[in-house]
Amino acid sequence: MQLTTEQTGQMVLDILQQGFHTPIVNGKCNEDNIHEELTIGILAGVLPPMDEDDADMIIGLVNDMIKDYGVKNDN
Repeated sequence: MQLTTEQTGQMVLDILQQGFHTPIVNGKCNEDNIHEELTIGILAGVLPPMDEDDADMIIGLVNDMIKDYGVKNDN
């Protein structure tokens, strides 16, 4: 793990706010899209270096948020 707790939490919130976790399928986030956005952010120098454990932690926390708080419907 290379990220601090604060960095991890901020990334989870950013992913949710930007919609990078969608589409949600079977109550789970779009892991491929999150991995892609993390990679783009790292290569662009916007995000700090991280390892696979960091990415897995972020995805797990996003899934926990979806499970705990559900999905907002704009209908």
